[in-house]
Amino acid sequence: MKKKDTAEYKVYRQLKDALLARKIAPGTQLVEKTITESMYVSRTPIRQALKRLEQEGLVQNIPNRGAFVVHPTREEIISFFEMRKELEFLTVKYGLPNVRKSDIARLHSFLELEQETYRQKDLSTYVDLNKQFHLFLAEVSGNKFLIRYMDEMLTQSNVYLFLFDVFYHVEPGENVRFREHGEMVKAIEKRDSNTLLELIDIHMKHSFDDLRLEDYGYSSLEEVLAD
Repeated sequence: MKKKDTAEYKVYRQLKDALLARKIAPGTQLVEKTITESMYVSRTPIRQALKRLEQEGLVQNIPNRGAFVVHPTREEIISFFEMRKELEFLTVKYGLPNVRKSDIARLHSFLELEQETYRQKDLSTYVDLNKQFHLFLAEVSGNKFLIRYMDEMLTQSNVYLFLFDVFYHVEPGENVRFREHGEMVKAIEKRDSNTLLELIDIHMKHSFDDLRLEDYGYSSLEEVLAD
């Protein structure tokens, strides 16, 4: 049986698509009984799907209570961006000296693909590309610890992008973050560390500001599964 045909994948995909579409509010309990009755699947694949979402940081399993969509606080997100900025600064220190001319073409390809994700309103692909872009300097640094910690930070950042980012409301020609990525590539190409550090600082502030932490007007779990 193909992976996409399994009951686990069906539950995983429907719940994740609903989260990407901002249909389920952070903090919502993902009740197994409700999912079973709505999707006509047993509890075993549901638990497997919820575990997969938990591994991606989108779901939190609270003992004796159940599975909930993660609901980070504003203070938690602020602390995250403060630490992420410091790690991004370290990637400049250790990665920028190792950038080769051949690497620049790879960065420009990221920009082209990123622009296309905005045209297609493809948040999932955008999140993957954004992670690759911001992981680039850590990877070329060759420092396995920096790579590991940046990877973990960007994985967490993906959760915030999925839940709160303004991605769906930004037109390609109005995208400030995309222009900032382009300016960062120019600074990398010139090996201009001072400008790059300034751009990262601004970029982190804009990335936080682009998170819509207010209520979106979400649907109930039953309504989402009935779609």
